[in-house]
Amino acid sequence: MDEFQHPDSIWTWSSSGRKSKVSLWIPYLQSIAKVKGSKGNWDVAFNGGDFRVDLSKVEVILFYGASGDLPLTFLDDLAARRIPALFHRRNLPDPYVFVPAARRDDSDILTAQVTVRQNAIKNCFISRTLVRERFKATKFPIAGVFYKGLAKLRDVKDIRLVEAHQSKTYWEKYFADLGQAGISRRSANPVSAALDAGSFFLYGIFLRWVLMHKMSPAHGFLHVTTGYPSLVYDLMEPYRYIIEDAVAKCVRLECKDLTEATLAEMKSSLDEVVFVPSHRTHVRRKNLLHGAVLSLRSYLLGDTKRLVLPTEGEKIGGRPPKMSYKLPGANAKIKEVPG
Repeated sequence: MDEFQHPDSIWTWSSSGRKSKVSLWIPYLQSIAKVKGSKGNWDVAFNGGDFRVDLSKVEVILFYGASGDLPLTFLDDLAARRIPALFHRRNLPDPYVFVPAARRDDSDILTAQVTVRQNAIKNCFISRTLVRERFKATKFPIAGVFYKGLAKLRDVKDIRLVEAHQSKTYWEKYFADLGQAGISRRSANPVSAALDAGSFFLYGIFLRWVLMHKMSPAHGFLHVTTGYPSLVYDLMEPYRYIIEDAVAKCVRLECKDLTEATLAEMKSSLDEVVFVPSHRTHVRRKNLLHGAVLSLRSYLLGDTKRLVLPTEGEKIGGRPPKMSYKLPGANAKIKEVPG
């Protein structure tokens, strides 16, 4: 299945060195049929091609977009092999999930997620990383004293307070830069409405990957309330610049419908190719979002010692950190960002 590792086709991701199984993403399923005489092989046709999958090598499957019929025998096969299946479409707020009944001896990512969440040191480390990357990605320079102070914090409440204070300053600069000084981020205005729409758009993407990799959307680290998908909003923080840059561009172009134009610009931006220094490779910007979920998963399971979120940037020297996963759609042969 590795031959289908392509951003516009079938995607597979190895679970890491601990297993040989992969997570499988199938866009716009057309048909699926059991291979006669086999114990777990299925022929799959999708909008883009076809392939044969051996379920003994699969950990989880995500069906994205309009799907054809699924035979009951296929679901039986998934249940027997304890393989979850997720179903998602762009206009579907919440993906729905087929989950085999839990067993007491199951070792799943949820246990690791809750355990790390209860560890004050690790919880703070994740929260500081999210806040640091959030502001490093903005175009307004931030004094080094902010990052030094952030690195010393050992309480999530303090981290949130510092983040809120810095956000207030950031939004003042953001609106002033657009010629709308004095406008509040929380007030009713076209820019805030477009920012909210962009946030909801990214929310759907992150929720899809969080569910696919068996994490709880409601157990965040920086956002700790469990009454909403706090982990999704955690992971969104370092990538909010995608929304904010799209809105700013559309404001300067004086687009008539700012929200509609922002979403169109975001879709275009997500398809652009960027360089990821931590992985020494090029990917489309949309793959940074999935990469963030993979990075957190790797850290929670102990496959990597530090949480290194994939971010875009310039090539740098030095030895890259060891990763237990590959970025989806990674292609080192891509040399330039499309104009």
